Amino acid sequence: VVRAARAGSTPSDLWLAVMSAVFEGIGDTEKSPHKGDRAVIALSDSYTPLSPILVVLAGTVLVCSTPVRGGGSTIEIHVDTPCCPDASDARGQDILLQSVVSDAGVSYTEFIFASSVSNVQYAGAVNKFSVITGHESVVGDPGVFAVEDEDGNGASISSQDLSLCASRILNAWNHENINAYINRRSNADFSCEVEFSMTIDDNDPGDDDVGELIIFEVSGNSWLQIEAIDDDGVVLGQPLVVGNYSKIAPHNLYTTKYKSDGSPTNGKYELKAIAVDLSDLGVTSVTKLRVRSPEHPPGGGDIKACFRVVGVKTCYLPTAVMVFD
Repeated sequence: VVRAARAGSTPSDLWLAVMSAVFEGIGDTEKSPHKGDRAVIALSDSYTPLSPILVVLAGTVLVCSTPVRGGGSTIEIHVDTPCCPDASDARGQDILLQSVVSDAGVSYTEFIFASSVSNVQYAGAVNKFSVITGHESVVGDPGVFAVEDEDGNGASISSQDLSLCASRILNAWNHENINAYINRRSNADFSCEVEFSMTIDDNDPGDDDVGELIIFEVSGNSWLQIEAIDDDGVVLGQPLVVGNYSKIAPHNLYTTKYKSDGSPTNGKYELKAIAVDLSDLGVTSVTKLRVRSPEHPPGGGDIKACFRVVGVKTCYLPTAVMVFD
């Protein structure tokens, strides 16, 4: 970073140098002793909602408006693959989520899925946005569904297409089959709002090693912004940009590559994931999220995330004890 500053680099070059240093463990990062190998950019600690963070390097002011989270090397997630003894072979079939294990070794087996999806927005071209569930899956709605085909006219994307696409996304996100996701091949602006079947509560309002949200991403190389929102769509807490997803252990998981017409190929993409603690969003509970393309991805990176979001039940209220005289 210092070399880049002395060389008279542009602000964008300096920002890229900062982000590269952070995710290589060279720059100003913070490693919480409770988060194992999940790095948190220290800039997020001083973030206040709607107030950009100012970073001064060699007299140059850089603006980062949103905290960023990167994953560690691996995340422990266990699945059931009825088709195959080896989970890595279930590319077009069911990959059923069973448990996620925190850095402290605690296993969580209850998940909270989407109950409603709305307000789908997409500003890109046709043949670049679809909803996919493994074509040989039993759980969910198997197939590849292009957004432009929803209204029966595949030549363009209408408001009706987007409205109908919300149901497609819900059908991919309301069950335990993680081989079901939004598929995007365009950096064009995208967003949608998802409501969960119940409120997701943080087990600890402080910074801890337990993620109440799991975001799965195909290939794990795209940035995504998530925001807790109220019923009116107003952001609660602070937005968060996530990326640099972790490899899933103990087994690598894959999904099938599909042609533009929806037919499967022999190729594959690896599924990766990241756990997000609700405290990173500045909230202690969430019922609705907005997921969207980041306005300012770190280093100008890829923002065409192919993803799905799952809630994790990590907070259990104690059972009331009845006392009789």
